[in-house]
This record gives sequence, structure tokens and C-alpha cells, in this order.
Amino acid sequence: MDRSDPLLRIAARVANVPAREGQFAAPDGQVVAHLQKFINAKYAIDAAYRSFADRVKGPWRDALVDHWHEHAKEERDQAYDLAMKVVGLGADPVQTVVQVPSCEPTVVSFCKVLMEMELKAIENGRRLIVLAGDNTAMKVLGENLILTDTQHLDDLRRMIVGSTGG
Repeated sequence: MDRSDPLLRIAARVANVPAREGQFAAPDGQVVAHLQKFINAKYAIDAAYRSFADRVKGPWRDALVDHWHEHAKEERDQAYDLAMKVVGLGADPVQTVVQVPSCEPTVVSFCKVLMEMELKAIENGRRLIVLAGDNTAMKVLGENLILTDTQHLDDLRRMIVGSTGG
């Protein structure tokens, strides 16, 4: 190989790069399956925030709608990050059915459903960290997802403090 050609030098470096940084604690297929489950959960939370924003009533409606739309966008962004990880692992991040749980049309009911969904997302993040094994990037992805979901959970808890059903 002619080492003076910059493209050949780059190609040689890329060819010697390991497939990934750190080994997973589970087979790739199991990691991908969990990522797919996590993506679906993120899409469901996104849809729930938007659906509940459409249904909410009251004098604080506009502020709550804006806040929940911001949360929904963060969930979509996270779903995209997870999908890109699936693609990076050589799989297809296809999603089919996304369901929004039904509930009464009250802020407290909406918040309780969203809190449950956020708690499940946090569990998905914890599971991702375990599956990541020695793969630091995957662990950090899981930690970042947990951080955002925990912030959303805290917001929802603050929204219902002192509420009786409103």
C-alpha cells in the first residue's frame, strides 16, 4: 500500500477499528431486542404526552400543553437516538403499534399514567446499562435516558402535589 495517499491511510485506520468499544453482557440479538422495546416505549410516551395535552382543560392549559409538548419532543429525540444505535448494530428499528393508555380526563389521571410510563422507561434504561456490559457508550446512553426520564418524573410529581383529582 502506498502510505503517501491520505485516503489509503484513512482506509487502513478504519479497517483496523474494532467493531465496537467494549463487549456487551448479552448476545447482540438480546441487546437489539431490548433497544427495540425501549424505542417502542419512547414512542408511546411521546404519543401519551401529546394525546393528554390535547385533552387537558383548565386555566393553566396552555402552559401545561407547552410543557408536555417539550417532554414529547425529548422522548422522540431519545427514540431517534435508540433507533440509530439499532441501525449501528446492523438491525432495523421497525416499530408497528404504539398504544396510549386510557384514563380519565383529569390532570392527576394524566400525570399518574405518564408517571407510570416514565418509571417503566427508567427500568428500561437500567436494563440497558446491565446489557451494555463493558460498552461504555451504551452505558452512557442508558444513563442519559434515565436522567431525562427522571426529570420528567419529577416534573409530573410536582404537577400533582396538593391535587385532589383536578
